[in-house]
Amino acid sequence: MTQMKSFFRKTLTQMFPETTVRYRAYKNLIGNKDSYLYLSGWMQSLGADKPINKDGRPVPWMNYSVVLFLEERLTPDLTLFEYGSGYSTFFYADRVRSVVSVEYDKKWFDLITSKAPKNASLMLKEKDVDGDYCRVIGTTHDSYDVVVVDGRDRVNCVKQSIPALSDRGVILLDDSKRPRYEEAISFALERGFKTLHFEGLQATGSGVKRTTILYRNSNCFGI
Repeated sequence: MTQMKSFFRKTLTQMFPETTVRYRAYKNLIGNKDSYLYLSGWMQSLGADKPINKDGRPVPWMNYSVVLFLEERLTPDLTLFEYGSGYSTFFYADRVRSVVSVEYDKKWFDLITSKAPKNASLMLKEKDVDGDYCRVIGTTHDSYDVVVVDGRDRVNCVKQSIPALSDRGVILLDDSKRPRYEEAISFALERGFKTLHFEGLQATGSGVKRTTILYRNSNCFGI
């Protein structure tokens, strides 16, 4: 019986190689509750249509490699500024001392503000290019250990973030694989920053996404 099963399996694989591979992929990833898709929260996110982990808690809409890194490196003594609010705001607020977030969408701003924890504050600013939106970080008169650039006008947001960093400050540039953001990375490199790239699958996504950490020596992430 075992030999017969093996024969049929081999025969099917030879006759329908692509179908066989797809079936194995389905069985090992989707049909297996211990697979990466479940343990990372990807399946749960797909069902809920929002970025959550396997326990249903919010995570940034970034690739899972950098999310895991942030879970390990964010600490309660850090201050964080983010361009673009959302599920990430709750994730960061659970892990750092304070979060300041700028948002351009009024309805989204109202929704996140209504649920935001006490250590998170949101600012509403209309989107523009090389204008008030990217420069809002300078109006807070604070320095930040972590700046997350995940909103609009990202090249200029990176440029404006550098003067607002603390001595140990780092910048996270999401979707950094996009060619139009190469200018931001080059700008930071020319000013002594180094790069650390994280790539992988993100919640509800299917392609390879990249997030880049721009950092200097003696940074708050210990890299």
